[in-house]
Amino acid sequence: MHTQSSINKVAFLGNYLPRRCGVAIFTTSTCESIAAQFAGIHTFAVAVTGMENGYEHPPVVRFEIKENGLDSFERVADFLNVSNVDVVRVQHEIGIYGGNAGSYILTEHETTRHTL
Repeated sequence: MHTQSSINKVAFLGNYLPRRCGVAIFTTSTCESIAAQFAGIHTFAVAVTGMENGYEHPPVVRFEIKENGLDSFERVADFLNVSNVDVVRVQHEIGIYGGNAGSYILTEHETTRHTL
């Protein structure tokens, strides 16, 4: 029996290929697998970067976070709020989100009053 999901849009947050690390491979594979398995669900990625100029990402990456820039996290929180996502899947590993032990990902942002 197939039931219709109320989930329409999923954002994947984490390192993303072409960044070379296990988290990037895992986030990319998960995003691609969900998109392939559930054609009715719109998926996109928010990639974390530690490079000044970022990476050349595929079109599925709609936003890039600079891992050590709190203002970047504020902008992505705003972007996700206006994008009306139903689910934000965060792939976490110590060191990829800025602040003390990745605290930027949990910071309450002035503009949204929501944590990311």
